[in-house]
Amino acid sequence: MALCLLSCNIFFGVVQASKLTDMINKQTGQEVSVIKEQQLKQDSNLKLVTIKELKTGFRVLGFTNKHESFFLAITSAFFTSNDDDRNLIISEFNLVNHYNMTFKTQEAVKKAINSLPNDAIINLASTNKNAKKVFYIVSDPMCPHCQDELKRINDRLNEGDVKMIPVGWMGKDSAYKVAEIYSLVKEAKTDSEKIKILQKIYNPQYKAKPRDTKMVEEVVRSLMGEGKVEGTPYIIEEDK
Repeated sequence: MALCLLSCNIFFGVVQASKLTDMINKQTGQEVSVIKEQQLKQDSNLKLVTIKELKTGFRVLGFTNKHESFFLAITSAFFTSNDDDRNLIISEFNLVNHYNMTFKTQEAVKKAINSLPNDAIINLASTNKNAKKVFYIVSDPMCPHCQDELKRINDRLNEGDVKMIPVGWMGKDSAYKVAEIYSLVKEAKTDSEKIKILQKIYNPQYKAKPRDTKMVEEVVRSLMGEGKVEGTPYIIEEDK
């Protein structure tokens, strides 16, 4: 039974009988885990939870109460009078949707990433010694959504290590920018220097000078295409 069935149902249980994962397992036969939970401001009795189906890796965002006696999956149609809760829910819903779209292809993408030259991957260590995640981020410096994602780099690093793979697939200006990133980052001594280089070149106003883009083109051929990366930013989130 696929976890997508959860998006069509509300699950109710007896408060004293079990917690959320036990209730879902009992009613669906699916083994799930709660990977994130956040309190809502509008109602202290409700919390936002992300659950993961252990067999497939599929994720679902939904509500439960403080007793974890029901689970209501969130669809794209959602309304609340609290702006903070609305922004939180929209953000988490987009994250879950993005994850579910990418995890189907991430095995092929990871294999392609592992075949890339070392200079094509920017390794950034987490700023949190207790972090237990690693993020693979395929990103184009000319992509507005990728530029927005880069603004969150400190948040990502608080959650885990980042392996960033710049790709120049949005034209020659993009390729020139990525080639410059490759050139400068390999000379950087610290992660802070690497981030400053990325921030400088990802700035929409920055224009890179023409240069050799052979390696950029090889990376694009390896990573981009049907069954692999079909759009950016493409993010794989894994536990260490």
